[in-house]
Amino acid sequence: MRHYCEPPDPGYCPQCKEIVIPELVDFGIGAYEYWGARGVHEDRRWVCPCCESELQEFCEDEDE
Repeated sequence: MRHYCEPPDPGYCPQCKEIVIPELVDFGIGAYEYWGARGVHEDRRWVCPCCESELQEFCEDEDE
């Protein structure tokens, strides 16, 4: 399991059609309150820094 502090491997962005170094983005809703209980929702994902789409694994052996 990859930890958030480890540097990411480059991945292929199908939307930008480029190999990019992922960026950690939080897609969570943030602070919330539910029946008096307060919390913070976080949903961190490694995504493309340009378009924030999910990346695919990159293999140099594959033909384009």
